[in-house]
Amino acid sequence: MIEISVIIPTYNRAERLKFCLDALAHQTHPCDNFEVIVVIDGSNDKTVEILKHHDSPYSLRSIWQENSGQASALNLGIREANGNICLLLDDDIIADDRLIAEHLLAQSQQEKAVVIGQIRLSLHKDADWYAKAFARGWSEHYEQLNKDITRITWEDCYSGNMSAPRDTLLASGGFALSLTRGYDVELANRLQKQGCTLRYAPNAIGSQIEQKGFRELSRDAANAGIADVMLYQQDPLMLSDALGSFAQGSWRKLLVHRFLLTFHIPPAFLEFLGQITRKQSLRYSLYSLTQKYCYWRGVRHAVGATDLWRQLIAGIPILMYHAIAHQDEPASRFVLSVDQFEQHLFWIRRLGYQTISFGQFLEYKLNRLLLPIRSVVITFDDGYADNYSLAYPILRSRKIPATIFVVSDYVGRSNEWDQGGELSGRPLMSWSQLRELVSHGMQIGAHSCTHPPLTKISESEATKEIVSSQKHLESNLGVVIDIVAYPFGEYNESIQNIAGQAGFVAGCTTDAQLNTLTTPLFALQRTEIRGNESFARFFLALWTGNTEALWWSRKQ
Repeated sequence: MIEISVIIPTYNRAERLKFCLDALAHQTHPCDNFEVIVVIDGSNDKTVEILKHHDSPYSLRSIWQENSGQASALNLGIREANGNICLLLDDDIIADDRLIAEHLLAQSQQEKAVVIGQIRLSLHKDADWYAKAFARGWSEHYEQLNKDITRITWEDCYSGNMSAPRDTLLASGGFALSLTRGYDVELANRLQKQGCTLRYAPNAIGSQIEQKGFRELSRDAANAGIADVMLYQQDPLMLSDALGSFAQGSWRKLLVHRFLLTFHIPPAFLEFLGQITRKQSLRYSLYSLTQKYCYWRGVRHAVGATDLWRQLIAGIPILMYHAIAHQDEPASRFVLSVDQFEQHLFWIRRLGYQTISFGQFLEYKLNRLLLPIRSVVITFDDGYADNYSLAYPILRSRKIPATIFVVSDYVGRSNEWDQGGELSGRPLMSWSQLRELVSHGMQIGAHSCTHPPLTKISESEATKEIVSSQKHLESNLGVVIDIVAYPFGEYNESIQNIAGQAGFVAGCTTDAQLNTLTTPLFALQRTEIRGNESFARFFLALWTGNTEALWWSRKQ
């Protein structure tokens, strides 16, 4: 009885196909329980001859079609399969002896599953430095999956080592023939929406000899960018992580990529730098830089200089203020004069930025929608009384939303946690003032009960600080409190988990970067705006998400 059909599309790779078929002869799964279907996609090499004379212990069939592409060949193989499960395999994959058994095991554990096996790369002896770096990155990706550091997503579903129930594949319509690339991840995304579970089978191992070098790999990266745009334009919910993460990372990387794209630097120049570099860590950094640059060259080629391009490369700064002061109070790190604050709001609008609420920002992220071009979010920490008396009237008159993170146990009192600091003893808002802010559309978030560094207290104490502050604020304000800012920016994985389990939607750090669709919800980046820094640094906060960018602009 045929349990599983192995479907191998092939085009003019006769020698690789032979090795692929030979490996399948050594499966631990009984050979009379699986079949192999080779779909010849118009090959004009020795493929037909090799198949004609191939001696295998399993059932081997070949099907011919005029050259129509891999997606078409896969669909044909699925239609002709006899097994309840279809295992899709590239013709250059050398199957580990347990590959079929592992796919069947994973399929048996779930009623409707798309199972992804592990693909390992082997390099030929003449591989260039770029291919070696590519293989390292590929290996690190699967290592993260193996250790459950990252979870499988539809973007990992390569048809080179993937299985799914035949009837499910047929019911879905199979692979989209309109796509020249990315048809496998598109199908996985569609199947997931239709109720299939994505499963990773780390022991379903296939090995591939990587014969590509810089030219082919960089071209693949550009084509991946084009394919991701096509997928997004076909279905906006298929916004890949790569396509939503241009501004993710340090300001240095951000500016480098902006420079490369602005001046159309040839990728070969970066590859040349890698050739003359001997330090392996630097070479890998150059590889990563080049791959991302080539990807975004492909994206730009696909969309041109359009609003969509500007949206794709956008990142959102979340600005973090503390206290606002009258003119007679000197500015300092945490204290900004009311005039400075008004100037910031003026220039936000003058520079073409729009302020959106924290809630709007989260709505875009949670629904995986492209972020609005040149947007900014304004937040305040601690909940000082001057936020109500000085900042709020300005914000309200200009219809600018803001979020204030409140230290719940000190509402109506003063700052008692910053002993000896510049904010020590500064009055905090009362409950009635906070209720007025809420009634006029301002958002309130939690900032713990007593403002301790959460990573320096016990887990039980941190839990109480986070959970109690949320409940205290909700009971007194009558609104849902679903965002938290970590005091002093102190957080780790445990703190993030506590916040998530408490029902918060997002958590804010003080890590200064722009936010993208791939920024973790419980590690949102915020840029501290200091009262004793120049306007140039405020501009850098908007442009790069980091006032430390371009050190020469620091106020001396």
